[in-house]
Amino acid sequence: MGGRVAEEIVFGDVTSGASNDLERASEIAREMVTRLGMSKKLGPLTYGKKQQLQFLAHQGVEERNYSEETARLIDSEVKALVEEGYQRATKILNEKRKILDKLAAELEKKEVLSGEEVDEIIKES
Repeated sequence: MGGRVAEEIVFGDVTSGASNDLERASEIAREMVTRLGMSKKLGPLTYGKKQQLQFLAHQGVEERNYSEETARLIDSEVKALVEEGYQRATKILNEKRKILDKLAAELEKKEVLSGEEVDEIIKES
């Protein structure tokens, strides 16, 4: 969620470039809830069963082995995890605003920064 939140803080708006943050955060949160049993409300269980198509590179359909009520609870838990990540990213980036601004300025100059360059900017701040 860092890229999306950074755009909101720096530019006061969100572009389509931040859409991948939402997509990835939603996918990870759904996996946490349905595959890894990381939901206090749903417990240490798995939900749904993915059926992979044998000769195709992509996933097949998902067999839904749970009720509508459970589906709503899964959606609620996924939403809560994504919102928690959003709030956490907002807090961190607001606290580290000077570093965020320096990184943004360097990215405007170079477009790409190495890990070492990022580390150096953070150490300087």
